[in-house]
Amino acid sequence: MQSPITLTEVDDIAVITLSNEAEANAIDLAFCESLLNALETIRASAKHRVAVIRATGRIFSAGGNLGQILAGLQRSDTFLETLISELHAAILAIARLPIPVIASVQGAAAGAGFSLAMACDFAVASTSARFVVGYGALGTSSDGGLSWHLTRRLGPAQALELMLARGALGASEAAALRLVQGLAEPHALEQDTLEMARKVADLPPAAVREMKQLVGLAAGDGLEQHLENEKQAFLRCASTSEFSRRVAAFVGRSDRPASAPAA
Repeated sequence: MQSPITLTEVDDIAVITLSNEAEANAIDLAFCESLLNALETIRASAKHRVAVIRATGRIFSAGGNLGQILAGLQRSDTFLETLISELHAAILAIARLPIPVIASVQGAAAGAGFSLAMACDFAVASTSARFVVGYGALGTSSDGGLSWHLTRRLGPAQALELMLARGALGASEAAALRLVQGLAEPHALEQDTLEMARKVADLPPAAVREMKQLVGLAAGDGLEQHLENEKQAFLRCASTSEFSRRVAAFVGRSDRPASAPAA
């Protein structure tokens, strides 16, 4: 079975590629395991100065695999809790990686895919990218640290307005809100992302490590507990009949892989 994620490098830049485009880079247990393995490989090697998370296909990540989530709900097992725990382990691994991580977003980043992009230290987006919250439409709250990162970047009121009322942003809107730090034409996204990564990689590595740590401390060190709070809130919502009904309806009407904006 082909891994949904590959790890390559460009000189001293690590490149993690979400490569399961046939499934819209949906987030499932195999995805989380592969992402964690890639991040651990980067951490253990200590030879890279910056990392990039990119994707193949039209979609950066459509979020959780709703077909698998629906099956878990029907079995009444712990699949969903396990999936969120594994996703959150990857989000924490990004935060704890001593080098900066840059998201390179070429298309839709929905639900947990949006969370993954926001978990990176900064992002470059194609002008065709779109950032979709999606959780409310499925009758649940966020996971993957989305509420943590949006609140810290936008402030409470604007974060809540985006999550509950607006629901989605185009690339230019995301850039205006400073949720992404660079915009690129689709054909230039890879080059522009690597240029940003090279600027970071050319700095003295000790200074980069210390600055990432200091910024993280200044932003607050409560991410791990917040992720637990998100997981429990998500599971409470997922225990409702409304969530099951909406997930089933989405899976039933979808003519594409059973994935959507949720973890």
